[in-house]
Amino acid sequence: MKKVLIITYYWPPAGGAGVQRVLKFAKYLPQFGWQPIILTVENPDCPVIDETLLNDIPEACKIYKTKSLEPFEFYKKISGKKKGEKIPSDILMNDKNLSLIQKFSKWVRVNLFIPDAKIGWKYYAVKEGLEIIKNEKIDLIFSTSPPQTPALIAKTLAQKTKLKWIADFRDPWMEIVHYQNLQRNSLTKFIDSRLEKSVLENATSLITISSDIINLFHSKVENKKINLIPNGFDETDFKETEFAENKIFTIAYTGVLTKSRVPITFLKSLNKLIFEDKVQNIKLVFAGKTCPEFDEEIEKNKLRNYYEQRGFLPHHESTNILQTSDTLLLIIDDVPNNKGFLTGKIFEYLGTKKPIFAIGPTDGNANDILNETSSGKMVDYNDEESTYSLLKEMYNNWLNKSFNFTYKVDQYSRKGLTKKLAEIFNEHLT
Repeated sequence: MKKVLIITYYWPPAGGAGVQRVLKFAKYLPQFGWQPIILTVENPDCPVIDETLLNDIPEACKIYKTKSLEPFEFYKKISGKKKGEKIPSDILMNDKNLSLIQKFSKWVRVNLFIPDAKIGWKYYAVKEGLEIIKNEKIDLIFSTSPPQTPALIAKTLAQKTKLKWIADFRDPWMEIVHYQNLQRNSLTKFIDSRLEKSVLENATSLITISSDIINLFHSKVENKKINLIPNGFDETDFKETEFAENKIFTIAYTGVLTKSRVPITFLKSLNKLIFEDKVQNIKLVFAGKTCPEFDEEIEKNKLRNYYEQRGFLPHHESTNILQTSDTLLLIIDDVPNNKGFLTGKIFEYLGTKKPIFAIGPTDGNANDILNETSSGKMVDYNDEESTYSLLKEMYNNWLNKSFNFTYKVDQYSRKGLTKKLAEIFNEHLT
């Protein structure tokens, strides 16, 4: 069996969306002739822990962990947080009620740690990676980002060993969502853009999740092969059981809801449906972390009695909420350059074969997928008329049991997508 060194910062028991893609690749690669060898960090700073994800790691998978210098440990000390306390995943997006120390720490984080706050892992990972390549007789290197540091580690290893290297990107580099509204100084942006270009140019080939990000990368590097492998869903994550029909129309959202995802128009429309149309048998169920701006909108629209917050849940419990709901709420970050944003959430939603109520750019890749798979509809952020109309339509369809989506989603199976990845790996060994 051929061996691939997979460099990833996020790995179980780290939870959240960032770990799903690489974990599922590792899970299915042995079925296509590749043994995954994981290089990750032993002390990751991740917002959530999900021990249940450890069950997805295949027996053939070897895991190597190294030390890392984590700047968030320093942040905890100066901000008064406890050593074991988790840093919120939306720390860079939050600008409310920050102390001077927190504002300074945030400035340091986005301007002095380039390309990201995980750069303290590079020295240890390169040292360990060279030993792994030698001892395991690695055939190929694969890195997955963000964070972007794994790509820099892979670049160094590829240069030192002359192995071919495939760089995978779940999000853009310079245009990643949490940098869209941050004040990074010009020198930082210049250095970071040079790092980005060096990775895009030196990788043997690139993989990313959407056609829009492919176009973005092509605008930065010429004559580079860029493969499209979107995120997907794992059929084994969903129970093949019948669920009792809900007596209350239930709309679910799972994951982190940041400031750039607050669905203001949707909540206004929900208020109208409840208080003007007198629809009382309806509720929102959120599993994950929300932001203060969202909570303010819930109060403003008098929705507290129609809203249930479950907090972060293990992955299998999160998918259970999706399966037992009637409509799933999807929100693409309302920031520039977002047409190619395809969160892992949309594919988890596809796996449930439940109607998706989406909010985002109607000319973006996410809407293309909804139309392609016949799995839901999307409205623009500020289109109050369409938002209210779609909400009322989905409620009436639920009431009358008349949803007409066909859910043509098989092409987004994690196993099938991993087969495509293995084919790309094989191409680079010939």
